[in-house]
Amino acid sequence: MEKNFQKNLKDELDKFLEYEKNKYPLKDTLKIDLHCHDYNSDVPDELIGRLLRVPETWISSEVLLHELERNGCDAYTITNHNNARSCYIMQDKGYDILTAAEFSCWVPDFNTGIHVLTYGFTPEQEKRLNKLRKNIYAFQEFTWEHDIPTIWAHPLYHYSVKEMPPQDFFNKMLLLFERFEFLNGQRDTWQNILVKEWISQVNEESLYNYSQQYNIGLTQYCRHPYKKILTGGSDSHMGIFSGMTGVHAYVPDLQKKLETTSRSQLILEAIKEGNLAVYGSHQNTEKLTLAFLNYVCQIAINFKDPGLIRLLLHKGDTTEKVASILVSNVFSEVQNHKVTMSFIKLFYECMMGKKPAFYKRLLVSSAYKPVFDIAANMPSLYNKDSDEFVTGYYDSLLSINNQINGILAKRLETKMDEIDKDNWSKSFDSIISELELPTSIRSYIGKSDNEKKIDISSFLDGLSFPFFTSLFILAAHFTSAKALYNTRPFLKHFSKALKKHQHPKRILWMTDTFGDKNGVSIFLKQMHEQIKLRDLPIDIIVCSDKIESDDHLTVLKPLTQFNIPSYQDQTINIPNFVELHNLFLEGEYDRIICSTEGIMGIFALYLKHAYTVEASFYLHTDWLMFARKVLNFNSRNSDRMRRMLRFFYKSFDRVLVLNSDQMKWLTGTQMMLDPEKVCKTSHWVNPCFKPRSSNKIINFGIEENVPVLLYVGRLSQEKGVLEIPAIYKQVKKVHPDARLVIVGKGPASKELKVEIPDAIFIDWVDQEKLADIYSSADILLLPSRFDTFCNVVLEAISCGLPVVAYNSKGPKDIIIDMECGFLVEYPTEMAAKINYYLGLENKEPIKTAAIKRSLDFDVETIINELIDYTGLNND
Repeated sequence: MEKNFQKNLKDELDKFLEYEKNKYPLKDTLKIDLHCHDYNSDVPDELIGRLLRVPETWISSEVLLHELERNGCDAYTITNHNNARSCYIMQDKGYDILTAAEFSCWVPDFNTGIHVLTYGFTPEQEKRLNKLRKNIYAFQEFTWEHDIPTIWAHPLYHYSVKEMPPQDFFNKMLLLFERFEFLNGQRDTWQNILVKEWISQVNEESLYNYSQQYNIGLTQYCRHPYKKILTGGSDSHMGIFSGMTGVHAYVPDLQKKLETTSRSQLILEAIKEGNLAVYGSHQNTEKLTLAFLNYVCQIAINFKDPGLIRLLLHKGDTTEKVASILVSNVFSEVQNHKVTMSFIKLFYECMMGKKPAFYKRLLVSSAYKPVFDIAANMPSLYNKDSDEFVTGYYDSLLSINNQINGILAKRLETKMDEIDKDNWSKSFDSIISELELPTSIRSYIGKSDNEKKIDISSFLDGLSFPFFTSLFILAAHFTSAKALYNTRPFLKHFSKALKKHQHPKRILWMTDTFGDKNGVSIFLKQMHEQIKLRDLPIDIIVCSDKIESDDHLTVLKPLTQFNIPSYQDQTINIPNFVELHNLFLEGEYDRIICSTEGIMGIFALYLKHAYTVEASFYLHTDWLMFARKVLNFNSRNSDRMRRMLRFFYKSFDRVLVLNSDQMKWLTGTQMMLDPEKVCKTSHWVNPCFKPRSSNKIINFGIEENVPVLLYVGRLSQEKGVLEIPAIYKQVKKVHPDARLVIVGKGPASKELKVEIPDAIFIDWVDQEKLADIYSSADILLLPSRFDTFCNVVLEAISCGLPVVAYNSKGPKDIIIDMECGFLVEYPTEMAAKINYYLGLENKEPIKTAAIKRSLDFDVETIINELIDYTGLNND
């Protein structure tokens, strides 16, 4: 499906900015950024910033003014939060600065906060404004009485789903403000355009009606109530983009007036009169990523430990405190790593246009010289025009990221090769044990008597610098996306109310497996075919070097890959996370489905929080049983695994399950998920699975009258295949001519071939061939208690082949006992049911019932349910 939402927004913005460009004669305008910050914005709005005791920026007033001038401003103001200290200081130094501040105000009747840019007040008035900002109505009355102009900054920001104000709030604010910040440099174009669209729909009639409805006089807060003015500002806290967004203030006969009047006074009068024309550009994640990376560098250079006791006793919820502790530890570790800190300081200076001395390159190791060279070239882009500057800097950042990722990938591969493969499961078990932090303080300040089974320090040796650098770059991307899309749920609601600029509904379906030979992969391939057939707004993404991209299928090439030692045929592929981050934005997705708990599962949660989208998890695998059966976890570590899974699944907005046992488990006391967030679904079967003529000679090399027991699936312990020899032996006692056919491969194949020398072993086959095999067998046995749905059961009954399986999870939701198959509890009972069925003179009723049951798993119904669950039909 065509992706043009962002393009349409950009086109509309460009058209409007072109109009604004020609609004006034350029010679009679002053260029000013009406919204920018420096070091005196020292009390962040975000609680985590206050917890960590970091200001919103460390940039000095002099550097800010230099950046404003570099980007073409010829008039200046500084709008720090709730104070004008920088304005007063710079005025005392002789600078012509318009006094201003960004006040955080409260709207009591709607229990919400807003930001109000305020200009031209005195120090005494500032004290009064700070007292009044707890009530926006009193605040605006004061500014009206004293002729102090105000602007509602980023009107559509700060509102989450839980804090979404009603439409009455916005209607009422139209009576309080004349000026609205339309173009904000830290908000995305969608949000900015919605502000413009909202204001454009306001007319005199609607304002009059609001005045009557809320009992507010049209001139109670506004001198020109019908004149709604759009403004712009960079909202920059990092300096490098200050001045790139703002207004041209129109001053008739400018040159003559400059002879007697200061620029700041002329700007103030232009703001009051509304003689403003907005300038700027499309706001994108590249610009904000650079800005936040600049800020991350500032934090790393200036960070001081806020203190654990202070963090624990500070207001805020547990999640914010835990996040603050983790962030604090990251920056402390970074500051202790000399190589990383040297690069951060170098990179920050390069971002600010300072070229490093030539001798510094001599001190860099050969592995990092390409990274140094990319950073050292950045200052040459410093004085380019804004678009070239942003593009050049961001391309440099991506190049650095790719270089660092390459180094990290090679070193990780080497580390993985050094791991003792024979003791891998035992080592993994010990890693899970060490995830539990001790409660004793002595364990943190004294020496531990516990012998470490894995030398974590040795494993991390040589990885710190590339890891931290990659982490910082990814963190900057996360923060930029979070700043741009934090209010996405509200914007969807607002655009729906405006009936304009509604974001398309598109799903990114993430998975770690697609081309593999397992049930999840088979299902996803079938889903992909249905998506293509129906042209659904869904794209599947996987990281692999073995498959190619297709319509609705995006394949990322892995940075590195490795195999789990005890599960050698499953490859773990590590993608370029920045590439995946940007792909989500470029694909204009607004929701996620994830099918695996691996790397893609973790990154699905990253994207959910970065882009503030809804994420569903499609649960295919019973990992607790896998941990016990394959990884040999003890009971304590199994319980730890359960808790980690609970945290993981609860992090999603919805979990799709394939059987009633999973639903009961997830909503029960062990997992405690909200029942409304757990939805039961199912798989369907490939149309190729249908009854065919039996041909045992061609398929198995045996006579047609020989009874055939069939097993299809992975040959591994967790699949219960080690029970097959005993079951087969019991069947042979009653039906000595019966033969066993095993289709599949896995680590247990050698043992099975020794235990059952007369069995017929067939490697993996394609689905067309598998349909022939099902149709030629007499009964399918399934000794697994591991499967959550079990595609082979549905495939088999679709071909008229009855199944005997354990009465657990997936099979019991498909098989109707004694009608289209058999559900048993023990291996001996499985053998007895096989003998019973093989002894029937008329097997046709059961075969017919099997085919009939398979028709209940209808693809149309299942796809439509999925569309409903994920809200593609309606939000």
